Amino acid sequence: MVSKQVRKIPLKLSWLASIVYGCSQGIIGWTIIQGLAIPGSFAQEVNPQGFAPLEETGEPPSTFLDEDIPPETTPAPLFDVRTSGQFNLYRLAIGDGITVTVLDFPEFSFAGAIDPEGNIRVPFLGEISIVGLTLDEVETKVAYELGQRFLQEPPDLIAVLSQPRPVQLTILGEVTRPGYYFFGPGITLNNVIRGVGGSTPQADLRSIIIRRPLVDGTVLEERVDLYTPLIEGTRLPQLRLQGGDTVIVSKLDPTQKDYDRNLIAQTNLAQPTITVRVLIPTAPIGLAIRNLTLPNGSTFLDAVASLPRTIPLINREEVTLLRFDREQGKVVRQGLNPIKTVENLDVTQYVTLQNEDVIVVSRTLLGKVLAAFRIITQPIRDVLGFSNFIVDLPNNRLFGGN
Repeated sequence: MVSKQVRKIPLKLSWLASIVYGCSQGIIGWTIIQGLAIPGSFAQEVNPQGFAPLEETGEPPSTFLDEDIPPETTPAPLFDVRTSGQFNLYRLAIGDGITVTVLDFPEFSFAGAIDPEGNIRVPFLGEISIVGLTLDEVETKVAYELGQRFLQEPPDLIAVLSQPRPVQLTILGEVTRPGYYFFGPGITLNNVIRGVGGSTPQADLRSIIIRRPLVDGTVLEERVDLYTPLIEGTRLPQLRLQGGDTVIVSKLDPTQKDYDRNLIAQTNLAQPTITVRVLIPTAPIGLAIRNLTLPNGSTFLDAVASLPRTIPLINREEVTLLRFDREQGKVVRQGLNPIKTVENLDVTQYVTLQNEDVIVVSRTLLGKVLAAFRIITQPIRDVLGFSNFIVDLPNNRLFGGN
């Protein structure tokens, strides 16, 4: 009897489980069907959490509010000795030599150079790191250490720069010879530009960027204007360059019409000399190239005067000046008359020459040169390409080359 009752209990439990499972499946199915059948307008009104429905727009919402939009990148500030305080500070680095005099306690005075690890040895204190500090900060640091360890209070002391390190600079941009340079302490910016061969004709001396990295990774940046003092006859900015600085001479915007390139070409801030090539026909169909080295800022008249009598440029009625125009990105030409230049002093012929200009002294020769332009396989895109083309002309088959 007991065994029959035991067998009935599992049967009843399985029967109840089947009923519960069937009901739950039916409820889920009804929920899904009702959800699919709800109209769109009713579905938008169902909002149990009380949030207003989002309105559909053609663009995603703005990331920033108008008042929170980050500012655009601003150009470097113009250097002013009165306001550029941080840039005027001399910060110590490896190779600098200093002398520290501790007043009333001469036994703590010391002198030495900062070692390759950025430390300097101080009597009784040992080695301390002073790279990146100013002289005032060195005084504060040494006085604090002495007051904490050996004296009752921080002493008065004087720190002076006894041997400044060489000025290692990185020169980039519109200069004749960019690269890495070492200069003596106290070098000025205008002498640096002269030392690297001067600025190119494309340089904008109103915007020379100086970047100075600090030991904490911060980079200071200032803009120096050497053009305006030349125009106005005022004093140059008193900027003291330091080792580790980067000097970038900006490129002149071609749309700027208020920049006098001819004036800059005659100063010592531009490259001192330019190369002008004179193309001369030779019998029977050949070509000779004469290279003239002239002072920067020279005119066509200077080129005429520098040619020897064996080149009859002065007897020609008209010659042609070829130049690669960087603004237009192509080679341009201009007719010039040596007779008017010399005899009539025609100011329209006083064209200021540029580096890599070419003077063609024969119309027949000019026609061959222009024909050679038309058969080249690659277009001329810069001054270097133009210069290489001219130098290679004697090898062109139009002039008897291979």
